[in-house]
Amino acid sequence: MTAPAPARIPTPGDIAARGQAPKPTPPRARTAPGRPAAESGERKPYEPQKLTAEQAIAPGKLTKKEHFRKYFLFGLRGSRMPPHARLVGHDLMWRASHATGQMSPNLQPTVEALAHATGLTTGQVDVALQVLHTRGWLHYRRLQEGARAGQKAMVLAIPAAALEQIRAQDKRPRGDLSR
Repeated sequence: MTAPAPARIPTPGDIAARGQAPKPTPPRARTAPGRPAAESGERKPYEPQKLTAEQAIAPGKLTKKEHFRKYFLFGLRGSRMPPHARLVGHDLMWRASHATGQMSPNLQPTVEALAHATGLTTGQVDVALQVLHTRGWLHYRRLQEGARAGQKAMVLAIPAAALEQIRAQDKRPRGDLSR
């Protein structure tokens, strides 16, 4: 005598084959009914500011709790710049001050030094520096005093648009993996 076969558990494929659409689950309420988000203890999601094109590439202002190197790295990773530009930006990031993004006038790298450090040609480094500059990640300032007065010095910056995107991702709840 054989034992009866156990009942078969349907799979999602069985439901699709029958032509039945799965019923959507209602969204969970983020706050308790009748209470605003601030009272329920949950944070509101960060809403990025709307910026004009000129404001978007202007250097963003970091708050006291935001660390330049961390935010520069996150922004560089999330940017849609060519890989060569991101590589040069990454190299410059490690040469600059971790708190401000400024490079000492004595430690300003030459195009040849950047080419040697990154493995790129000097032409590729020139193009990468131009891309970083036009997209707001690199600025030049004229030195006013000292032995190098009148020369250009590189200063790294995080464009305001990139900073807004980083803040929006940083303020997401930790379990939320959606983009």
